[in-house]
Amino acid sequence: MPTTAEQAKQSAKRKAAIAHGFDLVAEVYGTPDSGGSVHRLGAELVRRARLRPGDRVLDLGCGRGAVLFAAAEAVGPDGYAVGIDLSPAMVQATAAEIAARRWRNLVVRVDDAEDPGFPTGSFEAVLAGLMLFITPDPAAVLSSVHRLLAPGGRFAMSSFGPADPAWDGPVRAALAFAEPQQSVREWTTNKGGNGLLDTPEQIAALLEQAGFGGVEIADEEDTARYRDPEQWWTAIWNSGRRAALLELIPPERREDARKAAFAELESVSGDGGLTRRSTIRYTTATRI
Repeated sequence: MPTTAEQAKQSAKRKAAIAHGFDLVAEVYGTPDSGGSVHRLGAELVRRARLRPGDRVLDLGCGRGAVLFAAAEAVGPDGYAVGIDLSPAMVQATAAEIAARRWRNLVVRVDDAEDPGFPTGSFEAVLAGLMLFITPDPAAVLSSVHRLLAPGGRFAMSSFGPADPAWDGPVRAALAFAEPQQSVREWTTNKGGNGLLDTPEQIAALLEQAGFGGVEIADEEDTARYRDPEQWWTAIWNSGRRAALLELIPPERREDARKAAFAELESVSGDGGLTRRSTIRYTTATRI
């Protein structure tokens, strides 16, 4: 069984890998060629969080601002929003966009969701869009969220529910070209990484253990449409899966990997082209 020191080392290694992975895609993340749905999903998360004008909001894993910008609009000039992310490149790109838009009520910085450097009770709401399942220790994140929220404060998160397993095939076909000595972890479309958040029951249990009540969980179908296989291929290379999976394919094998993936895509294509349906799971809770 790993010791505390070993666990800390593994956690630090995992966080460094997360930061590196999103550094690689910071300039293109959330653009139409990367799927483009993150902004739509971010706006829906903010809607479900029921933010009020004047609220102080923290966005965990803010990335390129899909949730953060929507939150800043919702709280208005009398409130403010803070975004944190492990990826310096994501933070830099988002900060540049904030400056270009001349936003006055939001800021972004590099920080760790497990232990953000803010005083107790700093926020009326904390948001986590498609990020909690990536973290090494979701329970630690939720403990920090509880501390940072004012009494009665609201937490809202999104995660992935079940997805069409047919979409596993194209990625698996590409990963067959990874270096034989590389350890390609088991990959599936209906899990984002941490098995502690696979089911509504698991999510509710984690929140209740962290001191939250009024847990509400709702699933909503999301549809992503790709005009052709090339757009899908670009989208996965512009996503968080790049460093964890696709970078394991040597450059000289990537063209063959692409062709193999495209062959598998024929099994999921229809008359209307490539349409991927997945489940987005929205969870809201209140700090007791």
